[in-house]
Amino acid sequence: MKRICKTIPKDLWIVILDIIAVNAAYFLALILRFYVNFEFRPTVSYYLTDWTRFTPFYTVLAIIVFAVFKLYGGMWRYAGINDMNRIIGASIVTAIIQVAGTLIFIRRMPITYYVIGAILQFLFITLIRFGYRILLVEKKKVADRKMTTVPCMVIGAGETARKAIHYLEDTPFRATIAIDEKSAGKTLDGIPIAANYEDVLTSVKAVFIADPELSPESKREIRQKAEAAGVEVQDYTGYLNNLGGRIPVSGLLELAKGPVTLVIDGKEKNFVSGEEVLQNLKDRYDIQSIEGMKITLTKPAATAYVGYEAWAKQHQEETGEEVSFF
Repeated sequence: MKRICKTIPKDLWIVILDIIAVNAAYFLALILRFYVNFEFRPTVSYYLTDWTRFTPFYTVLAIIVFAVFKLYGGMWRYAGINDMNRIIGASIVTAIIQVAGTLIFIRRMPITYYVIGAILQFLFITLIRFGYRILLVEKKKVADRKMTTVPCMVIGAGETARKAIHYLEDTPFRATIAIDEKSAGKTLDGIPIAANYEDVLTSVKAVFIADPELSPESKREIRQKAEAAGVEVQDYTGYLNNLGGRIPVSGLLELAKGPVTLVIDGKEKNFVSGEEVLQNLKDRYDIQSIEGMKITLTKPAATAYVGYEAWAKQHQEETGEEVSFF
């Protein structure tokens, strides 16, 4: 209850819109059912009276239910499927409250009142939450239309390719076609899929390889043909597959300018700086905890990096850069 009392004031404007929405939904349900010839049927005007009597109680209960389902205090610019699930759950509970409350304390309202009211309320509550995100998306689309973009090709049609397409949305590059022989003729996030990259190579300015199953020989062939056509090539198979993975200790230590203490197998080792640690730490470790610049490390499981060695070796051969796993 304390959390609810703290959350609601922060989203007061949403609470006000919710109050309007939950009442307007069922009022409109009555209007749609009984408003005929530009007037509400006098013979059933008692339904409006009943709606007025039940509205204050329903409003309070609905706001409490929304708070319990965490519909307040969220960052709605990032609204997603989990938020939608909570809206659905809250809508089901409030619909039950509306039916049970009117049956017990008022009278049985028309079935169309319950059905249309519940549907309208769900639509209103969803629009209130997702409207801001929709507005931001549309605003971004308008800005993107004004910005000069670079057409590019994505090799692959799996999860890594999907990540690549979304990743490129925040860059000047725009995927105009994806390549995958098995999925040719279909689309990936609205992007058409072709079978052969050579047929459309001249229509793009960049190629992004995003197929983890592609052999090193095939990648080299793509790189050679693309470079011959003057098209830039980037390999995202390793990078995008590791998004959301382990935090590399090396990335953290590169920023550490002061003394660093490492705890490995219960033993503490002190270093002057993060650079000194990188010079002495050669094995692979995962971060267990961080307290200031005291870092506790653990040995990863034997299978933790299976499948990455071949990619790391190939990456080093192609770019000359060594990949750090710790």
